[in-house]
Amino acid sequence: APFWPQVSANGYFADQRMAPNVYGSAGTTMARNSQVFNADQTRDANVTGMYALFSGGRDWYGYQAAARRAEAGRSMVRASEVDAAMQARLDYIAALRESENARVAADLLRAIEERLRVTRQAYEAGRVPRYYLLRDEAEQANAIQMLAMARSRTEQAVVALKATLGVELGSPITLTDTLEVAPITLSVEEAIREAAARHPEIQAAAKQRGAAASDIRAAYGSYFPQVAVSYMYDWGVMRNRAWESQADAMRSRSDSAEGYSVGVVVTLPLFDGFMRENALKTAKAKHERAAQTEALVRQQIARDVTQAALMLGAAEQSVRASGKGLEKAEEEYRVVKERFASGRGIQLEILDSEVALTRARLNVVNALADHATAVAMWRRANGEVR
Repeated sequence: APFWPQVSANGYFADQRMAPNVYGSAGTTMARNSQVFNADQTRDANVTGMYALFSGGRDWYGYQAAARRAEAGRSMVRASEVDAAMQARLDYIAALRESENARVAADLLRAIEERLRVTRQAYEAGRVPRYYLLRDEAEQANAIQMLAMARSRTEQAVVALKATLGVELGSPITLTDTLEVAPITLSVEEAIREAAARHPEIQAAAKQRGAAASDIRAAYGSYFPQVAVSYMYDWGVMRNRAWESQADAMRSRSDSAEGYSVGVVVTLPLFDGFMRENALKTAKAKHERAAQTEALVRQQIARDVTQAALMLGAAEQSVRASGKGLEKAEEEYRVVKERFASGRGIQLEILDSEVALTRARLNVVNALADHATAVAMWRRANGEVR
């Protein structure tokens, strides 16, 4: 706005018994108008325009500060998008985790139901004792409860995902992805450099620091002369009371005038009660705070990148370990199942191996979900939306 000329229209109606008096235009516009009226009655109308030629840099650096704050605001919007994307990923991963846990519980229930069918036939044929049948029925009840809880957690996770995505809670949603390890190249130093260059939170902090620096330069502008050009076109009617004669009593004489004026105004501030000094100190303090905030944000992003890299490394090891554990549990279950089918094993062995297999499957699901979570944290630390 300071780069545009300012124009105001002013009207005066003055009735005074003592002259001269000074009247000024109302409002806060730069195109202010002041008039000195000597007549007893004055009607005046004018149009005043003013354009700042030099303000010591206050206008230019004030504009730069405002532009940088606007850019900082846009960067914060992008930072919010990064956070929203990470939260959507985390909720989606949580829904996948619970869905896979429900699948494992369903597989366990099917295996127990099949074994219960075989055990019931064997019991009716008199080949196994009754407590074998009772134990399998108890395991079936536990598996049904486990599946119900897993499905409930899946539904809750899907509701949380819908809320994050901003869709209707009653609308259908399908989880099309599966939990799997996505290969990713880890380079902490390179990631920190890239995050420092593109992360929106760092960009916003840098813009705020730049805006504070412009505020300092704008504050110095108060020490320089202020130069402006002014133009005014004026219409006025003046009337004075005068005693012409005893017979005519009091009559009024009136005159009218019309014209324009153009001038250049130069103002040099000398003393304003230390307002300039205090404004400069305030601007410097804000710049120092903005610089410290930027340093803290850079440190925070570097810490997030390092922690995400550590989480990824641990998650990859967990995925490998859980995969090996699942292979061993599946082999153990196969061997024990064959022994039990041939009559050389006991029920406790197959129950223990079944529990171990279910635990191994859940460990794989959790390891894959933790790895996907670590990838989401890595992307957030690097300022990635997609």
